[in-house]
Amino acid sequence: MAFKTDDPAFEAGREMRRTLYGDAAVARLDATDDFHEPLEDYVNRAVFGETWTRAGLTIRERAFITIGITAALGRKVPLERQIMAAINTGATKDDIKEVLLQTTMYIGVAGGVESWQVAADTLKAIGKY
Repeated sequence: MAFKTDDPAFEAGREMRRTLYGDAAVARLDATDDFHEPLEDYVNRAVFGETWTRAGLTIRERAFITIGITAALGRKVPLERQIMAAINTGATKDDIKEVLLQTTMYIGVAGGVESWQVAADTLKAIGKY
């Protein structure tokens, strides 16, 4: 299903997804089925089109904050995606290590160890380890 919209927030969300995750992410959005369409429409507009595009923080800062939050919540798939997004927007392996070290101090060692492993696996998978 292709979304049909002239909403600026939706279009800004598409472009932010492209910036963070590449053309494949936009292709996946465009291939959304009718069951997932309400969720993808909401996420695209609210998360990517209205929040990630705000002027108050840089994309880099937003990526680092989101890495910390997804690590703290133990959300493996979102953490993988946020690490890839951070790398796609200029972060380095050392940046990711610093974010995870800072995060580990507040979420505890068990959560930190898991987050570091997810990060290492993700960085290896995208050739940035």
